[in-house]
Amino acid sequence: MKGIKYFIAIMLFTGFTACKQDVLDIAPTTLLNKDQIFSSEAGVNAYFASMYYELPVLDFSYVNGQYGYNNFPAEGNTYTGNWTYEFLDGGPGYSGNNHNPNNGNSDFASWRKCYKAIRNVNSFLADVAVVSLAENKRIAYTAEARFLRAYNYMHLARIYGGVPILLENQVFDGGADTSPLNVPRNNESAVWDQVKADLDYAVSNLPETSVYGRANKYAALGILSRAMLFAGSVAKFGTVQINGLAGIEASKANSYLEASYAASKAIIDSKKYSLYNNYPTDKARNFQMLFIEVDKRGANPEAIFCKGWDYETTRYTHSQDCFALPEFIKGRSGYANRQQPSLDIVEMFEHVDGTPGTLNIGTAPTTASPTGAYVHYATVADLFKDFDPRFFGSILTSGQTFKNTLITAQRGVLDHTVTANFGRVQGNAKLQYYDAAQKKMVATGTPIVGTGNSRENSYSFWNKKYLDPDRPASLCGTWDSETDFIDIRYAEILLNFAEAADYLGKPGALESINLIRARAGIVPLASVDQARIRHERIVELAFENQLFFDMRRWRILTSEFNNRPRYGLDIYYDVQGKDYVFEKVTGSGNRTYNQDGRLNYEQIPLAERSKNPLLVNNPLY
Repeated sequence: MKGIKYFIAIMLFTGFTACKQDVLDIAPTTLLNKDQIFSSEAGVNAYFASMYYELPVLDFSYVNGQYGYNNFPAEGNTYTGNWTYEFLDGGPGYSGNNHNPNNGNSDFASWRKCYKAIRNVNSFLADVAVVSLAENKRIAYTAEARFLRAYNYMHLARIYGGVPILLENQVFDGGADTSPLNVPRNNESAVWDQVKADLDYAVSNLPETSVYGRANKYAALGILSRAMLFAGSVAKFGTVQINGLAGIEASKANSYLEASYAASKAIIDSKKYSLYNNYPTDKARNFQMLFIEVDKRGANPEAIFCKGWDYETTRYTHSQDCFALPEFIKGRSGYANRQQPSLDIVEMFEHVDGTPGTLNIGTAPTTASPTGAYVHYATVADLFKDFDPRFFGSILTSGQTFKNTLITAQRGVLDHTVTANFGRVQGNAKLQYYDAAQKKMVATGTPIVGTGNSRENSYSFWNKKYLDPDRPASLCGTWDSETDFIDIRYAEILLNFAEAADYLGKPGALESINLIRARAGIVPLASVDQARIRHERIVELAFENQLFFDMRRWRILTSEFNNRPRYGLDIYYDVQGKDYVFEKVTGSGNRTYNQDGRLNYEQIPLAERSKNPLLVNNPLY
């Protein structure tokens, strides 16, 4: 794999066989002085291992600002997905997680953990600057550490805006007066400028290739592409508030966007990476396996920066398979159904001919129109005929087979001889059959499936991304999953490039978008604009923890979600017609979001403001 992978301290044993005796002999870094640490590759690697471990990657373990290898429940995209329209609130039987910006510590862990990581990086930089070391190694180590610092400041900036910039560690003298340690927030633009400065240094001084588990030039370019696109978008679409602590002047937008464009172009022009296409004749499987065949599972030219979760290497695992699987395929832990995509995101996927993916289901009966106008389909699969193959690679539906099990989710039956509820007979949370003579659901004894085998039998969709198709369901419990997380992939770089090019009026946006569509197996576009580029991004990167932060930088959270419910899809078997009808329903108790713009930034954590009165809180709190 051309991508890179970061681990905890166990990575000392990976790729350094020549130093095995040094590794076994070395004491923990907390017991060594800086000269001892830098006297061997093993010591330096131990230092870096701890810093990589603290990296705030938005992977399976990112939950309300908590992240890291040992964070339960390790189902992070459930949470940011619930904050947009990617997922319903965990689906039936699960209350989910609506983001609450009014909680003074709603994202407290990000502040605390990022500054802890930054302190460790700053300590490393202070040490590496003075120890006896070959100059080429000093520069390379410095570049890698600055990459890690930039990543942490990027995460802080996209959550809080301006934050205190600490490039050297503060020294506490042990006295009662801690006020000298209080530092005010820097302007948001200053934080992004520091991110750029660190990444520019990393790009210039990191090698093009790296040993297993370490950053290289292209990882730095990838983060630069992402970070500068975020900053440029904030400047382009946002407003400056509290004297620049939140928001960036519009005049700075193009400089950030130019930096993102250049970083993306450098990766593209290098030809070091390409779109994964290991199964060119099966586009749906190709997109599914893109997220599975990483490192030990297979060659993946698309993966630029990954986080490893295989137990042999990291000694940590996650729970994605457990939480995302449908109820009846669940493993031994009892969890399931927690990542149910909404109908909103389903209909974002187009048909292969480029026509919109709005489902043609007709209308359900109402009191005003008691007959309704359902559209009937012979099978559930027919409803999704000719959908974008990425849909089938990203989402499980009723009628699909997964892990050798046919999914038969169904809300109930439509019996035209029943007068109540317009003929809709709904079942409970378990597998039931329909007795047409008694006109009710029964446990066994009839050939008519009433509810299918899914829990609660409503909403009809499950997240498929990162679900290992080869892992037996019996091994899909909590902490059983070992699928790696791709933090940066080549498709994102193409999307970043297209978006920045469009904003800047530069060429290349259409070609980049059509490369992605060609890999997906859908028709190319004749032209692109801002809306088309965003649409392609939402579909391609669905369930990868990107959408919430994309909408934040586009400043559309309020316009998208004010008083807007999210929808699911109910399936009914027509007893007389022996076919299927579908109904659009509001999901998760018809919850709506009522946002007033405050979600553009989180609160500065209350605990931090209590300790440091110089920290001004963000707007609208």
